[in-house]
Amino acid sequence: MFRFKPAIWRASVLFEFPRPVPVLKIQESWDVERFKVPLQDGDRWVGHSRNGVEIALQGQVGSQAGTLKLTEEEMFAAIEALRTALHVGPNDDRYAFFLFHDDASSTYRHFRNCSTVRLDYDLSNEKLYTYSAVIHAEDPVLYTTAPDA
Repeated sequence: MFRFKPAIWRASVLFEFPRPVPVLKIQESWDVERFKVPLQDGDRWVGHSRNGVEIALQGQVGSQAGTLKLTEEEMFAAIEALRTALHVGPNDDRYAFFLFHDDASSTYRHFRNCSTVRLDYDLSNEKLYTYSAVIHAEDPVLYTTAPDA
C-alpha cells in the first residue's frame, strides 16, 4: 500500500516527522532564457534546465512514529528531535527526504541531497505545538528506492 510518510533518512537512521502533516508543497523551477526575435510575433525560450526543489511542509506535534504525544514535555521533546534531525552543519552529510512509502515493495519515493533552509515552530498552545519547515533538495529527481540503495 502506498502511504504518505514524510521522513528524513541520514546515516541509516529514519526520522519520521511529527504528525499530522496537513500541508506539504513542492516548488520546482527552471532556468530559461527568453529571446524576442525582431520582426516576428512571439518570443523564444531556450536553455531550459531544472533547478533544485523547495519543499515546504507544515505539521503538528500530535504523534510521532505512531506514538501519541500528549504532554507539553513530550511535544517539546518531539520538536527538539525535529530540530536535531533537520540540522545540517558544515561537516554533516545531507539527507534524503522521504515523501511516500510503498509497503508492498518496501520502497520510498524521495528526494536526495537535501538540507534545511528554515524551521519555524510555535510553542504557545499548550495542547498542540505546530511547526513549518522549508527543505531544499539539490537533486530535482524524485527517486524510488529502498532506503539503503
